[in-house]
Amino acid sequence: MAAIYTTQWYEELKELLNGNPEVERNAPRGKYRVLAEILGDGSSPYLKEGEQRFFTVDLTDGRCTEYQEVTEAPPRKAFDFIFEVPASIFEGIAAGLVDPVNAGLKGTIKITGDMRILIRHADLVNVLYDIYAREVDTSWPSGRPPYGQN
Repeated sequence: MAAIYTTQWYEELKELLNGNPEVERNAPRGKYRVLAEILGDGSSPYLKEGEQRFFTVDLTDGRCTEYQEVTEAPPRKAFDFIFEVPASIFEGIAAGLVDPVNAGLKGTIKITGDMRILIRHADLVNVLYDIYAREVDTSWPSGRPPYGQN
């Protein structure tokens, strides 16, 4: 069981993405680079208000070739899609408590990129959510979402 935001956690996610035939079937063909900016929102015990984490995901024909955290924000122009996600929302998705489609539609997740591609491949979002929520065995050393509720 890997702790959230660790290298081992990212590697497990990559393996699950590549081992799931639904990901490959629903992913767009071609090469896509994705940047996720996780923003400390004052609710997460993992990122303080104002702190940020960045991770990159490279997809090639439905296969995840890279999924890693980077220490500094890379140039935004190098990515096809950028997701800006409050930490408590990202962690809620990872815990299977927050629907990413609903959060995106409400504007809680800010998305930059060609929305036509995302709409065309909406089933992929559901598959990814299912992987985060049900297949990744995440440990929560500083507490599991929802925060402030016991």
